[in-house]
Amino acid sequence: MTDLELQIEELLEKPFWVIDILPERVPEEGRGQFFAVEAWFLQDPALRQKKVDFLLKMNCYYDLTVVRDGEETRNPPPGELAAFVGREYLNILVGKQALISADHTDIYMTLYNPDKKMLRLAEQLAASEGLYVRQNKEE
Repeated sequence: MTDLELQIEELLEKPFWVIDILPERVPEEGRGQFFAVEAWFLQDPALRQKKVDFLLKMNCYYDLTVVRDGEETRNPPPGELAAFVGREYLNILVGKQALISADHTDIYMTLYNPDKKMLRLAEQLAASEGLYVRQNKEE
């Protein structure tokens, strides 16, 4: 395992927050139609664009290292980042201590190990895209 892979594995064990279109977790026995709504949004280019825009804004404040298929790209050009988001699984190192995982099969992204300053910024950037940041707690 490379140093980068080890770093990612360690970060995946840290506390995390969800960057989502919903302000709170949907109960497992919820009465709504979450799976139908999720399927709808997974096909929605506007949601993909919100994720891209959030990441591009975050990249104005922190270096982003995108890891996909074992390859890493530091601070990819906006068009290159946009080409990956929502189309494949990505691990994105944020600065030196945090990680965002973005899976094309999920309507949310996950932010691991942010410090208070980064978390506050993530909340502001997410809000600017109509997204919510919430700590993932069992409810």
